[in-house]
Amino acid sequence: MNIFLLSLIDKSIGGAMVKLSQLPAQSPILSPQHKQILARLTEMVVNTYVTFFKSVRIIPAGFELGSKIMIKKLSSVDFTSDNLDFIEKKLVGLIDVPNPTSVIPIHAHLNRSGKFFLFTGIAVLEDSDQYVEFFLCKFSVNAMSIRFSSGSLHYLDQILEKGSSSELVSPRKLAAYYGINYNQFQKDCRNHFGDTFHQFHNKMKMLDVVGDVLFTNYSLKEIAYRNKFYNYNSMYSLFRKKYKFPIDSIPRLLPEI
Repeated sequence: MNIFLLSLIDKSIGGAMVKLSQLPAQSPILSPQHKQILARLTEMVVNTYVTFFKSVRIIPAGFELGSKIMIKKLSSVDFTSDNLDFIEKKLVGLIDVPNPTSVIPIHAHLNRSGKFFLFTGIAVLEDSDQYVEFFLCKFSVNAMSIRFSSGSLHYLDQILEKGSSSELVSPRKLAAYYGINYNQFQKDCRNHFGDTFHQFHNKMKMLDVVGDVLFTNYSLKEIAYRNKFYNYNSMYSLFRKKYKFPIDSIPRLLPEI
């Protein structure tokens, strides 16, 4: 899998955990019921993003992206213990005590035994920061399955960084601006993005829509407008007809909290 696409998946899910931790129903003392809701929502958010990335073929068919749900509870005594395993040490290092908030986003990377690991989710501080409970999804990727892009393709990263995903610039104009033959530009896009520039641009707009549906209470028509779709129907059609990922399959989290 292309390292650029893997990085996109990583950043998207990490950003989603930050948004999940900031949803408005936090309280200084979280009830067991609320923690169960947060654990369920963590899994729901991760599954939504993974399903989306598979549907738009950013995660290629057959690519092994192992995942597993993890729950860990550690006390403040454990924070300085020599008996922590390498995962627990990494997680504890992400927690600042005292912390002004009860719910903390977690997004940690480890490289071990030829595999890259991602631990993503939330941590809940309780009993005046004496305990922390982690609700995490663990991903693993075989390092040998990751393909690194040529340095000559990094100009495509600059294009994405300069403009928002909802603003489309003509591929021909972009090719001319960077002094590249148009056919070579599209070939570079396929190597780096896994698709043409136009199709990948649409996928980035869809990715923004996924975040809006999950974490805001905007109507679907408002979301279509915010993300520069011609209208709701064009957005709906792109999701359902082209990529078989209907918008109404995306959960809306605010009513859940």
